[in-house]
Amino acid sequence: MPIVYKRGLTATDIAQVELALGKSLPIEYRIFLQEMNGFFIAAPDYVEIPLSSIAEGLISFDRLFGWLPEEECNDVVAFNQEFIEELAFLNNAIAIGEDGGGNPYVIVSEPKRTGIYYWDRTHSHEYNSIRDTDIPEINDSGSLYFISPSLGELYKLISNQTGGNPVAIEDA
Repeated sequence: MPIVYKRGLTATDIAQVELALGKSLPIEYRIFLQEMNGFFIAAPDYVEIPLSSIAEGLISFDRLFGWLPEEECNDVVAFNQEFIEELAFLNNAIAIGEDGGGNPYVIVSEPKRTGIYYWDRTHSHEYNSIRDTDIPEINDSGSLYFISPSLGELYKLISNQTGGNPVAIEDA
């Protein structure tokens, strides 16, 4: 399964993203955006990654967002401006990707909660959780499930699900 990505951003571009979001991006996500301005899984268009908190044991992964204003569904700024307010109870959360069905992947940068989470925004797994969620929902926001301690670890997890060494194709 190939990973299709856009050319990385400049430091000036990243500063514009931070300005639009009104917050600083975590260093690891800044580095990712400099290398790849988002990516999506192709052929098929998703991978399944393990999540032991739910009965099925797997969730879909479709894409990591970049700064792509002309592609709202792939744009970190557009997605966060539309949806991240639902997680206002978290002080520092940024949606960085999605499962293809409306459930984002979120970087949380808070003491004792730092990491990448799967946000069950659409309540797809509300009734099939087999243990408590890692960050319970507030005001029907949808619960969050811990996926990995870092973006690098998430990438390794995705890579393993694509056969271990995905082909990266730059989309001009």
